[in-house]
Amino acid sequence: MGYIQRRNRRIFLIFLFPVIVALFATTIYPMLYAGWLSFRNYDLAKPFIPRVFVGWANYAEVLSSGPFLHALITTFKLMAITLSVQLVLGVGIALLVTQKLRGMGLVRTLLLIPMMISPVIVGLVWLFLYFPELGYLNYFLSLIGLGPVSWITSTDWALLAIAIADIWQWTPFVMMGTAAALQSLSPEPYEAARIDGNSRWDVFSRVTLPQLKPVLVSLMFLRAIDAFKIYDIIFVLTKGGPADSTEVISLYIYRQSFTFWRMGVGAAASFVSLIIISVLITLFFKSLQRGQASKG
Repeated sequence: MGYIQRRNRRIFLIFLFPVIVALFATTIYPMLYAGWLSFRNYDLAKPFIPRVFVGWANYAEVLSSGPFLHALITTFKLMAITLSVQLVLGVGIALLVTQKLRGMGLVRTLLLIPMMISPVIVGLVWLFLYFPELGYLNYFLSLIGLGPVSWITSTDWALLAIAIADIWQWTPFVMMGTAAALQSLSPEPYEAARIDGNSRWDVFSRVTLPQLKPVLVSLMFLRAIDAFKIYDIIFVLTKGGPADSTEVISLYIYRQSFTFWRMGVGAAASFVSLIIISVLITLFFKSLQRGQASKG
């Protein structure tokens, strides 16, 4: 028995070794190198100049930088818009598609299509829709007597235009998770609520919503992490403009690293972003544990 266990352990390690190598090469080593680079002054345009150790100077520059703080505020503003609308629309659509009506299976499938499209393609699709002169949105607005809107060239509309594209793509994610949760709810509380004569809104607010809360919190948490890293759609639509009105954290890191060639500052900004995401994750799990403890 001992020989078989040792042989199985060796086979397990043999198959695990390539995965460990790939993980180290693609994740661990780049992170360690970025951490090492964040403490150095490295100009990518001068790759043969020694990378001078500067200590915490890069982090101090990032945290005291006006553009970084502006990008951070823009990121959270975009997250607030997209997550709140996705939550409302996702729950509403989920309530609709879980009804036992003919053709709802096909409707659910069609609604999932935006989520399966690459963000770059989504950006290109909405770029055509937002095009000032020939875009379909302005054309339809003209049909009802409204003037053209500078969707991606105006500081008043650009962030909203990006939010609309992100909402269109990721609302199906919230809808899918909510619909799955709705179909797994126990029918007994609903029967008791109907016997008591509660209205539909009372049933939703007092029975359905409390049971959905853990699922909705998890979905919003996952979407928040993904929204914090948004890059593709913004780069395709506005590249951070106009006047940096749509520059988020990821675009700030990109510009510092590959536009201004300041790899050390870009690496430091990346780790500051990682710390912010880690804090969000910690707060999420603590709130989840408090909720479970209160129920217990």
